[in-house]
Amino acid sequence: MSDQSAADETPTPPSGSHVLVSGASFAGLATAFWLVRLGYQVTVVEAAGGLRKGGTPVDIEGETIGILQRMGLFDAVRAMALPPRAFEFKDAEDRTLGGFGLDTSAEAPPRNRFEIHRDDLLEILASAIDGSVELLFGRSIKRLEDETDGVNVTLDDGTRRTFALVFGCDGNRSNTRKLVFGDEEDFTYFMGGYVYLKVVPVTDMLPPNVSQVFSVPGRTAMLNGYDDRTDIGLAFRTAGEIEYDYRDRAQQRAMIRDHFAGLGWKVPVALKHVDTDDDFYFDRIGQIRMPYWSKGRVALVGDAGYCVSPVAGMGGSMAIIGAGRITESLKRHGADYAAAFQEYHDRLQGFVEEVQKRAANEGMAMIFPADDAEISERDRKLRDGELDL
Repeated sequence: MSDQSAADETPTPPSGSHVLVSGASFAGLATAFWLVRLGYQVTVVEAAGGLRKGGTPVDIEGETIGILQRMGLFDAVRAMALPPRAFEFKDAEDRTLGGFGLDTSAEAPPRNRFEIHRDDLLEILASAIDGSVELLFGRSIKRLEDETDGVNVTLDDGTRRTFALVFGCDGNRSNTRKLVFGDEEDFTYFMGGYVYLKVVPVTDMLPPNVSQVFSVPGRTAMLNGYDDRTDIGLAFRTAGEIEYDYRDRAQQRAMIRDHFAGLGWKVPVALKHVDTDDDFYFDRIGQIRMPYWSKGRVALVGDAGYCVSPVAGMGGSMAIIGAGRITESLKRHGADYAAAFQEYHDRLQGFVEEVQKRAANEGMAMIFPADDAEISERDRKLRDGELDL
């Protein structure tokens, strides 16, 4: 993986070219940060009325640490990092089948993986671009027309503007991708299940700084304990995709209750939180797989182009890596955006495919086993010390 940076030196501004970033996500905020460093005038549009807060923590590791260091943000991330956590696999009687403990001895190796609450990372990234970009909340792109001298953009309020480049950083259901590349179903890889995630302000379900997993064939419950909250994850496997209304929260809650009713362990306690409100995430477990992440003057970054799925555990990291990589290529190629976009794809594609393959195969079988055979193999790996997260 590359270890170069778009911020190693002050670049020559590309004639103050005005560019558009769609989505104030990890990918969008990080991309905007680097584009400002490259001398671009940056506008960020976000369909929501503010930063999209809530959700489970994100892992920061590998190349992402180096990128955050070059952004000057790693110290802030490390200061907000959560304590290391143990990981335990449980049976119906709450007995520990195996897992990974915490090495707190003096001989323990230095940390090379950090976990931070999603809201905290968003605030750190947003603060880093505060005052340096035009940030438009409550706005989305309605139409994109890629011309020889720029991209004509029509926003949903009727505003029309022209940008030198457009960056789609608007998630796995990207509006930018749909407008430029077509139907999202052409690029969605279904991994065989659905997942429900909810953060609740309770701390009595399990100890802090511990993750616990309970599985029966085709159904898995996961709890992540913190000092002030608990993450609830409920996932079920299916042979094919199911029809449901993604706007109907009551229908989604009913599906979760139906699939998990009657299970033991701590599942009944978790289900009591399902009907408390509509503040949860529910979606198919899937990836975005595309042959190319750019077309003309438009490029996709993060989940919009190569969502690796929650199973991979590095969606936030991949977004920051993608932002660093694409702006690194833009710095190298200057006004030749086509060459920059091609290099961005060529240099990152192999890593993305490796992460996606690992998540779709080993990750699903380990965290969301589909049948008795996968559970037995997971338990064998636990006994033999072959399981690695």
